Amino acid sequence: MIILTGASGGIGRAILPSLVTLDNVIAVYHKNLPDISGINGVTLYQVDLTSESKVNDFAAAMKDQLQRITLIHAAALSRNALAAKFSTEDWDQVINVNLRGSFLFTRAMLLPMIQEKWGRIIYISSVAGMRGAPGTLAYSTAKTGLLGMSRVIANEYARFGITSNVLVLGYFNTGLIETLSEKLRKKILELIPSRQLGNPANVINAVEFLIKSEYVNGSAMHIDGGI
Repeated sequence: MIILTGASGGIGRAILPSLVTLDNVIAVYHKNLPDISGINGVTLYQVDLTSESKVNDFAAAMKDQLQRITLIHAAALSRNALAAKFSTEDWDQVINVNLRGSFLFTRAMLLPMIQEKWGRIIYISSVAGMRGAPGTLAYSTAKTGLLGMSRVIANEYARFGITSNVLVLGYFNTGLIETLSEKLRKKILELIPSRQLGNPANVINAVEFLIKSEYVNGSAMHIDGGI
């Protein structure tokens, strides 16, 4: 069973149709209902990832379906401003969705993984977080924080057959890139050696590899075209 957070936006929306070729999918969303027309093998579930009680309610409600769990954290939120002008409210929102939500969902899924002695946790990070792009203070902090979270989980739970890894994504031909100006898109392409945006199929390939690879643990896999 694949559990995908952030199923209605960005990279989550892009990979959802292909994830069902790997396993049945529980598509978790917050506000916007994912479009699953023509896609079989998907169960939709609305969860506020920042709410401990809502996440725990999800775990309790889906208890009987939670077998051989692959948890993919694709939920993300970004608010942009220079550090000196970054509002506390925006900081809290970004950290809560990107970091707190990942922690709460991971913790809720660890017990069934431990009981089954099998689990795959895949955090979606970003090259923007690694490069420290100006204006992305909270987003970069959260996305870098996922590396530390994943490494600790990998060390603590490998003995139960659970792996934890991070996919560090570059710029893809879907999601946030669609909201950028032509000038900014051109600037981004200049950073990529091939001068091409990524295809989400590359993310699916990596997910399938991590599901099948019990000895890949605590790693950060860069899917960014060589940035």
